[in-house]
Amino acid sequence: MGADVSAAGDCRYPCPFSRQQNPLLRKIKSVKIDRHNLRILQVLQTNARISNLNLSEQIGLSESACLARVKRLTSERYIREFLAEVNLDKVRHAEFYVNVALKRQDARTSESFRRAINDIPQIVSCVKMSGEFDYMLRFVCPDAADFNRVSEQLLANEDAAISRMTSHLVIEKTKPFTGYPLELLFQD
Repeated sequence: MGADVSAAGDCRYPCPFSRQQNPLLRKIKSVKIDRHNLRILQVLQTNARISNLNLSEQIGLSESACLARVKRLTSERYIREFLAEVNLDKVRHAEFYVNVALKRQDARTSESFRRAINDIPQIVSCVKMSGEFDYMLRFVCPDAADFNRVSEQLLANEDAAISRMTSHLVIEKTKPFTGYPLELLFQD
């Protein structure tokens, strides 16, 4: 059963999507992002190598004002880091999304699972999910045989406490990630 949400967007029962229940959401709402900061974030998420001069021209601010805003957005963790996206189509690889259900639903089991996956380089991301499964992992491996070997080792690892896994091979990236819909996310 889903959370009962009022017209104001707050849950009537304790849930992580309620501004009252989640301190992260309260903090996000307290920080105002003006149109210049929004535009800076939009430009940088698609081109992190842009020069400060070109960025300032696109935003309509002086170079020093633009640089100060980028530094502030970085220090406040709106910008976590600047990365290069490697084109996986240029290298041999197999990509899988894997749903994982744990044997028990408690903090100790979750922490043990996190430690078990932390040093596996083929697991490039992990998110905790609601629903039938507890986590979704993204694997990037040289081939299916490597994925099979790593996933079997993970299943056999008692510390991982996995009761069930389902895997899904990525055949095509129909809509690749090109950035977050920031204008929608920062609407009041």
